[in-house]
Amino acid sequence: MLRTLLGTNLWIEQQSRQAFNLDTILLAHFIKVPAKTKLVMDFGTGAGAVMLYLSQKTKAQIIGVEIQEDRYLAALHNIKLNALDNQLSCIHQDIKTLEYKDVDCIVSNPPFFKVNETSNVNDDEDATIARHEVMLNLKELIESVSKVLKYGGHFFMIHRPDRFAEIVEVMNTYQLEIKRVRFVHPYLDQKANHVLIEAIKNGQSGMKLEPPLILYCGKHILTKEMVDIYGGR
Repeated sequence: MLRTLLGTNLWIEQQSRQAFNLDTILLAHFIKVPAKTKLVMDFGTGAGAVMLYLSQKTKAQIIGVEIQEDRYLAALHNIKLNALDNQLSCIHQDIKTLEYKDVDCIVSNPPFFKVNETSNVNDDEDATIARHEVMLNLKELIESVSKVLKYGGHFFMIHRPDRFAEIVEVMNTYQLEIKRVRFVHPYLDQKANHVLIEAIKNGQSGMKLEPPLILYCGKHILTKEMVDIYGGR
């Protein structure tokens, strides 16, 4: 399935089970790549959607890491499709075994669900690995980020609000100081269903809680901010 990457002039091709979704768009919009960044890594890049978005924000080199072979191959294809070979690349590897060090910036849209949350398990193994902590849990993700990220490096991710306390605890364990948080709500009067987080390795204490991002102001009616995020598409 070939489609435009919402809000850009780029293209992305992927299978339906690999389709990028709202999580991808929210994370890409939230990320602020520091000006002097030379290398960004995308942990669990999937078909490469976040990398493609980031190519519009920074001139830094961007490397995706993907453990599932079909998603890795899809990412390579999408890099070539957009003629971004000089800036983007992808490696087929488990992030827990990476030997990179002192990376400027890491981003991730990781699996959200613990493996015991069986009510949400998808019968498709590919989708299950992408959404559930089958091959990578929260602790392993944060530990891997801390090992690879440089002192003062930035980490961005999207996750579930009901795991925020756990995220804070694990990040503190691995010297990642949360600096910026934004909760995402479907409607103004509904509880958050996503949380966006920026952390700095060995950063000073002090967290900024940004105004909530509201997706809809009425049934099927996006808020102005969401229309702007989608690029008017």
